Amino acid sequence: MVSHSRSPCFYCEMIRKYETNYPARPGEFSVDDTVYRCAIHSQFQCSVCKKFHHFSWLYWCPNEKRLICGNCTSPVLLPLSFWNTTYTYSFHCRSCNDVHYDLFYSEFQGKHPWQLDKETYTQLIEGIKVNQLKWSPAAFREGEKITLEEALTIPNAVLPIRKKLGSVRFHSPLLSQSNIAQSEVRAQWEQTSKRWLDIVNNTSPEDKGDINRQLIIDPAMWKLIGEVQGLTVLDAGCGNGYFCRCLASKGAQVTGVDYSETFIQFCIDKEVDQQLGINYHCLSLESLSDFYDHQFDLIVSNIVFVDVLDYKQAFKEISRVLKPSGRFIMSNLHPAFARINNSFYRLPFDTPRNEERHYVMVDRYFDSGGTLVSWGSISPIWQFDRTLSEYSTALKEAGFLIREIVEPKPDNETIQNNPRLLAFDTDRIPFFIIYECVKSR
Repeated sequence: MVSHSRSPCFYCEMIRKYETNYPARPGEFSVDDTVYRCAIHSQFQCSVCKKFHHFSWLYWCPNEKRLICGNCTSPVLLPLSFWNTTYTYSFHCRSCNDVHYDLFYSEFQGKHPWQLDKETYTQLIEGIKVNQLKWSPAAFREGEKITLEEALTIPNAVLPIRKKLGSVRFHSPLLSQSNIAQSEVRAQWEQTSKRWLDIVNNTSPEDKGDINRQLIIDPAMWKLIGEVQGLTVLDAGCGNGYFCRCLASKGAQVTGVDYSETFIQFCIDKEVDQQLGINYHCLSLESLSDFYDHQFDLIVSNIVFVDVLDYKQAFKEISRVLKPSGRFIMSNLHPAFARINNSFYRLPFDTPRNEERHYVMVDRYFDSGGTLVSWGSISPIWQFDRTLSEYSTALKEAGFLIREIVEPKPDNETIQNNPRLLAFDTDRIPFFIIYECVKSR
């Protein structure tokens, strides 16, 4: 580690939140020029491999009086709640045939080498002053035993950052699907649908989708869809109906479905004006009761299933009304990179240059469920995070095979003409995903 003159120590400050009499040591060492640590919480040399390691990857053998790292003696994770962590590394020492714990937990217990044998430990850290080491718990203690599941369930580290940035407002924690009522999901969408129509109509005067659909999603969707002349097509979750009207203008016999009465009434009014022969139904995708089995040649769904509560039942209904030779083409937010609580890390935060975004932060990918969120002037709506495997398994159980997956990316000319939205952004990370599915035989 490189020596610096910084303060305070990252780990000392953390421990002081739990131990009122813990000393505040200066952070003098760093390996990354970001987190600074004192001599106690720095790196130490393993006596076996002679390499330097983070202090919590080492244990002290009091019989051998030496430090040994986790690379030389493989540890297991022992679930224990202490300070701000939920586990310790437990080592079976080959030298003394005893069990030892990492230096972090040893300090909590009062069995850290400098707490027991300051003279020996001082020799391991050149130049350290013994008076910097004075702290021990009042008596030997152990952390609270917890289950492995509890140890592995730590809070989402990205969520507080996303909340702080404020681009999305969170009105609920992540809830299991079983704890959310279909009536509530539908009611929330009904509340926001009129405002959604105002936004889309103001930003897309040519009756197109929102800007992401125009520039990224729809070009890839149309490439997969191909020729639709004469096909019977269902737009599952049609919203304002723009995709229905595009399909009808290309010669398809189109039916649109959405569970928002506001959306469907808007679509019907449009149909009265344009006379494209489109039929609209106000239905939930989970119950397509107006349609008979094997009715449609093609079913499309364009960024809808992030808003669908019972997606498994919806897939089964879509499979039921699709012809055996038909196709189901569905776009959605990317389950890995466009989760509700993911966030870009960038410096400075207000930069208009996307290349200054360092990376996208993803945490707790396997947490599935719904969150009540809003952004801009949109009223709160329920949106659902699910994994790739959850979607693929549900499609399989509904009788589908995934024939192709597309992660749409805009072409260079589109990027050049929309630099603030797309450059060094959508050409780096896929925010959307498209599945082309056929029925298994």
